[in-house]
Amino acid sequence: MHRNHKIKDDELTGKIFFGKYKPEKKLGEGSFGKIYSAVNVTDGENYALKMESKEGGQNLLESEAYFLCYLKGYGIPSVKSYGFSGNYNIMVMELLGKSLEELFQECKKKLSLKTVCFLAQQMLDRMEFIHNKHIIHRDIKPDNFVMGLNNKSDIVYILDFGLAKKYRSSRTLQHIKFNINKKLTGTARYASINALRGCEQSRRDDLEAIGYVLMYFLRGSLPWQGLKVNKGEDRYKKIYQKKKATKAEELCKDFPSELCDYINYTRNLDFEADPDYDYLRGLFASIMEKNSIEYDFYFKWMNEKPNVNEDALVEKYTKKYVNNKKINSDNIDEDEKFKKNNGNYNNSSRNDNNNKNDNLRININDNKGENEKDIKNKQTLKTNQSENAVSYDKHTLKTNEAINGMSIDNTNTEEDKKDINKNDDKKNPDDKDCKLF
Repeated sequence: MHRNHKIKDDELTGKIFFGKYKPEKKLGEGSFGKIYSAVNVTDGENYALKMESKEGGQNLLESEAYFLCYLKGYGIPSVKSYGFSGNYNIMVMELLGKSLEELFQECKKKLSLKTVCFLAQQMLDRMEFIHNKHIIHRDIKPDNFVMGLNNKSDIVYILDFGLAKKYRSSRTLQHIKFNINKKLTGTARYASINALRGCEQSRRDDLEAIGYVLMYFLRGSLPWQGLKVNKGEDRYKKIYQKKKATKAEELCKDFPSELCDYINYTRNLDFEADPDYDYLRGLFASIMEKNSIEYDFYFKWMNEKPNVNEDALVEKYTKKYVNNKKINSDNIDEDEKFKKNNGNYNNSSRNDNNNKNDNLRININDNKGENEKDIKNKQTLKTNQSENAVSYDKHTLKTNEAINGMSIDNTNTEEDKKDINKNDDKKNPDDKDCKLF
């Protein structure tokens, strides 16, 4: 295992990267490296500089640059440049505001119902957008959502795609296969029950994790925080057991019933299910209607109301939703529910060691064409494809063919990754706009 190399602030003093970006103030730090605000010394424009040491053994920043380029859109940070300088991989990106975790702490660990509803609807917008682009995030947490700056202060952005992954082929819409015995990718506090159980993740896991983030904001903490773990005990297993034992009704007690509906709905989604994002947004629209909350997107931490088109937002978020998806899972046997949601997956037969890698591969359907559902989905998603080319400074970026269509999964084998690339993304016409030249 590689040793993680720490970036020292004094190493950056007086340095200018790519001939014009000068680091100023440290904004954040993690296992990947550090983020700094930076100024372009040629025109005075401000950016964020995300730096990852090459000696860390990981290359999450390169994959994140690819995904941000591919996903470019509303609520997705724009990338200016990506490359390397000395011992660092560096990404220059749009400078944004504080994370939801920072704002939550500033609000004394309690956000208002109004603020949480505003956050929920935008977070679900972001999830629908990236899911329609065939990507799952796999690390949903408050730190990975930030607010914009200045005239974008009411916009929620989603960050950190270093652990993101393609969950289906963008050409055939063939979904990845279900698998178990996976190591957890993401943050245990917000991870779905199935992710903690060791299941392959899909869209349902991102959405369930958002539910836990929202309840964290409302409650101030979650029941599985601060669990005492004895020596030799598996912390993740303990969190999984507590989370599984905590019914939605208990988690959402004293809060609107729609929150309980949200948790139950996402917990009961099938592995390959197409989530009903309109229904989920409608739950929060219902809360707002019942509590006479205006669509002014005036968050709790703001000093003044932003200039937003309330009429357009009301029209967008208050459609007449079909409220027939209430799910009460109290009396559903846990094992039966697991089998139901995962296609009666047979643990013993599918975990044959000789077939372990095959279970992870994305198989291209070369039979007799696509079925009607695939064709319909393809037409729906066509408008979300491409137009996402990014202009890069030629001298800052290195050619990297391997990044084209890369599916990043820190639990997949190299063989699995090669198979995914061979069968899917290298032939994906959309990726011509996403290469890092």
